[in-house]
Amino acid sequence: MSWLRLAAAVFIPALLLAATNAKPERTITVPPGADVQFTAISPKGDSIAGACKDGQVRVWTLPGGELRQAFNLQDQHVSSMTFADDGTLLAVGGNRGAVKIWAMPSGTLKHDIKAGVNVNALALSPNKSLLAVARQERPAELWDLDVGRVITELPAKFSGSLALAFSPDGQRLASADADTAIRVYEASTGAIRATANDLLLETFAITFSGDSKNLYAGGADKTISVIDASNGKIVTSFPKQSLVVGDLHRSPDGKFLVALYFDEKSFRNPAPAILWDIAGQSIQTNLSEPGMTPNGGGITKNGHVLHNNSTGPQLQIWSVR
Repeated sequence: MSWLRLAAAVFIPALLLAATNAKPERTITVPPGADVQFTAISPKGDSIAGACKDGQVRVWTLPGGELRQAFNLQDQHVSSMTFADDGTLLAVGGNRGAVKIWAMPSGTLKHDIKAGVNVNALALSPNKSLLAVARQERPAELWDLDVGRVITELPAKFSGSLALAFSPDGQRLASADADTAIRVYEASTGAIRATANDLLLETFAITFSGDSKNLYAGGADKTISVIDASNGKIVTSFPKQSLVVGDLHRSPDGKFLVALYFDEKSFRNPAPAILWDIAGQSIQTNLSEPGMTPNGGGITKNGHVLHNNSTGPQLQIWSVR
């Protein structure tokens, strides 16, 4: 979510999921006035992109922490970032509607799009031919990147969408909308296929199950709902927690979810990242340290669990052992 802010990354090797102690392994120093506002981590686990206060998007290697590239949206602040599923594209949205997509790791600009208003969220389809753009207070757009045009506007008319996700098979696109509904579309056309109307509060994070049949949704109700993507019905819900769900990431094998939480009273307050066992709907690991405020993360293709933590003007790389 673009309204969350972060400045550090935590690496938890999959073989060490029972670990409880996190320690910083490396600190990346950013230039004066370039505090990292929030990040996106490549699913390949080889790089982290930081949206910096000076308007630059900086990309560092992982785990080495070397600066690889620096991009900008010219006169706009970065409001959203996401990597493609294979880590070969980085999409960045701005507060006045600019959307640029760079090839990774070369840094070549591939697409330059105008969305018109602040970009709340972005999602790239698995084959990288489609881009969904959530626009503030306006319907989300579905773009065909091969021809550079809008296929359609999604039908959520009230205040737009807060989160977007494509299914792993590329057949479906889901939007978590400001009217509290979650809508599922045919990805290629934007035709609506199902609507979940049973959630009473806003959803801030969505991701599909590994088989593309279900949708995991978390938000202001402080739980994770499992929704049947074919009909929009809630199948079950994970145990409710004390904090709001801000982000969700599914493991490549479909067995785990990383849920990043935040305190609605203040984003600066400490909050955990929880690794959930999907089948048992049970907490596998609760990742928290004093002062840590997770703000993004995921599970990479090689099984590493990542989560991010705000530390001010420096980007810290953490490991859990």
